[in-house]
Amino acid sequence: MTNLTRRNAVLAAAVGAAVLAVPAMAKTKDTQPDPSVEVLRALLKAHDQAFTDHDMKGLLATLSPECVLMGTSPGELWVGHDELTEAYKHFFADFDKGKQNFEHLWYDGNVGPAGAWLMTTSKVTLTKGKKSSEFGLNLSLTCEKHDDKWLIRAMHFSNPTASTKA
Repeated sequence: MTNLTRRNAVLAAAVGAAVLAVPAMAKTKDTQPDPSVEVLRALLKAHDQAFTDHDMKGLLATLSPECVLMGTSPGELWVGHDELTEAYKHFFADFDKGKQNFEHLWYDGNVGPAGAWLMTTSKVTLTKGKKSSEFGLNLSLTCEKHDDKWLIRAMHFSNPTASTKA
């Protein structure tokens, strides 16, 4: 896939998220995200579990065929199931099968008729051999329906950096 095509895919996902964000500012009275977002949280949970289990088939079942995954650094961009398969194989090397835990500390999102989005701030714990590590992770998802099932169309992940004060 060319860089121009990738850029267009990422731009389309960003514009879609921006369009969907406008109605999302309305919260329920208790300032919690709309309950309809639970379907997206369930989708993310299925993704997280398949990821933890090194279950490629399960992972791909949560991602649209055109899914775009973008990381923190330039060059961390994967488009479509073939590239995503290679990326996840690389990610699996960082932890033992079944030895990863996601704790989503905060989330917000919106489900609309044409698409949906979800953002989380999370704590991830993973173990490789006898060594465990923990880190913060921010995720944003843009989702779309395929055959009446929500799938992840675009995902951006980043590791929070320490703030610097002058």
